[in-house]
Amino acid sequence: MAGPEPERIEHYVRLIDHLRRTSVYYPENLCWTVIRPHKAGLSVHDVVRRLGGDPEALTTRRPADVDYDDDEVFLEQRGDAVVIVAYGSATAEPHVLRLLSRDATVHSLFWLINNFSMLSYLADGELITEVETLAPQNRRGTDPEALTDRLGAMCDLRAGVVAGTLSGPAPDWETAMATLESLTGVSLDAGWFARPQTFAKVKPG
Repeated sequence: MAGPEPERIEHYVRLIDHLRRTSVYYPENLCWTVIRPHKAGLSVHDVVRRLGGDPEALTTRRPADVDYDDDEVFLEQRGDAVVIVAYGSATAEPHVLRLLSRDATVHSLFWLINNFSMLSYLADGELITEVETLAPQNRRGTDPEALTDRLGAMCDLRAGVVAGTLSGPAPDWETAMATLESLTGVSLDAGWFARPQTFAKVKPG
């Protein structure tokens, strides 16, 4: 199995450590979603509409300055893709991810402080694969094995946890973030959280 290189996992270890030390809200809950439309033309405004928000009310805020709110999201246009980062769970609900994946492919990572964590892959409203990142052998969806060859780092980490061979805390979230990057080609860094990003209030149905 393949997956992210160790240096990309270390990148996210440094990112989470930086956020812990510098951000108003240490992301004990976080949802990071990448939407890739099948055809060019999907915009941040389109995504905000799908999430029940008002595109005319968009503002900008630095993610590092914002505390937890379940109905707030940050968005960025990256070429044809749209990136969403949220500290709450509003964009992690299965029905919302299905909506976001209309005429598109969606990869999404979500975790909660209670160690509930999922990596999801959807296309055209269909949940293809959902992986429990803390137990990546647990998968469901219409094709549970669709991501198998990209989960090497997550599976190796879990094997180390079970065998008790890790030194120090397991970089669970960080390995999952690096895996999402390897699936999408989209990355996050400390500078992203420090720069003003498009900010929206949403009300997913």
